[in-house]
Amino acid sequence: MDQAKTRPYPEVPPLRFAEGTVRLLLNADAYHLAAIQKTSYAFADRCTALIRNVQDGVIPLSLVFRPTTMETDALEVARRFLQDLLDQELREQIGEETRAIRSLILAHAFSRTDLIRRD
Repeated sequence: MDQAKTRPYPEVPPLRFAEGTVRLLLNADAYHLAAIQKTSYAFADRCTALIRNVQDGVIPLSLVFRPTTMETDALEVARRFLQDLLDQELREQIGEETRAIRSLILAHAFSRTDLIRRD
């Protein structure tokens, strides 16, 4: 039996905007913290992301908006945040998968370069 069937995750609630905040529950098995942090940084001009500690395999995340933000705008930002989070997560995975070959290519490139100028 695969892990998704054995580990209970809460139903994904629809996005809601209340008290200037959209609250998200992220699957800790699906997203690396680095991806969440990088996405949060990229959205810092639109909202403040409050990342909480993992609880039962879920990362609670609150997107806090300026008081003047309209609900439709906040929900659109939250939707885009989730899209960008997936993009960033894939970048993290590709980075991990290709780390060894990138290191090998760099080592090879610099092994043929004399970094010290000899006269």
